[in-house]
Amino acid sequence: MRVLVLEDEKKIRELLSLYIAQEGHEVEAFSHAEAALEAFSKRPFDLLISDLRLPGLQGETFIRRIRETNDVFIVVLTAKTAEGVKLSLLKDGVDDYITKPFSLEEVLYKIKNIERRLMKEESLVFTFNDHRFVLKKNASIVLKDGRKIPLNETEFSMLIFFLKHPNQVLSRNQIMDACLEKSEAFDRIVDTYVKNMRKKLGERALIETVYGSGYRFRGEKHA
Repeated sequence: MRVLVLEDEKKIRELLSLYIAQEGHEVEAFSHAEAALEAFSKRPFDLLISDLRLPGLQGETFIRRIRETNDVFIVVLTAKTAEGVKLSLLKDGVDDYITKPFSLEEVLYKIKNIERRLMKEESLVFTFNDHRFVLKKNASIVLKDGRKIPLNETEFSMLIFFLKHPNQVLSRNQIMDACLEKSEAFDRIVDTYVKNMRKKLGERALIETVYGSGYRFRGEKHA
């Protein structure tokens, strides 16, 4: 997994990074939320471990900012034990929390459990134009470099269909039969869906128009 650690106490930050790396994970560690936000804007992460009391931008605000656009698994380190605080964290999108002081063994057990959960998710991964896309089929979520893409149900179905038939010319009727079988719309409705998908995904060339025939998917699937 790719893990981001956000902790302003140097000793804790370094120990967490060391132990997590020894478990075979890729770790990036920061002491300020602003630097962590910049890291998220450049590459995806599977897990965020964050303190709440931070210099500058506070942890709660940082987490809300991350959760607006990102589906990363979030574990919070906190000395705040009040029930209202815990409920507020869950409301903001935190998946789990660890109460300070904590043992490194506790953190590692949490990470192992998260890793098992993430591995169970049925996902399809593909790349295009140096971007990484992940389709989480069970949750009907599409991520681009870790950021959620707001595809509707039909667009999501079409993207899966394209991904399962890379570099093949697919006619509008084939796409209709696979993804819009209950629709009474004309086959040209496929053009509208493709146009919207290109805009949302930010990659016009990802779904290539083959004039007179249909469309061809140009993403490179990963095993």
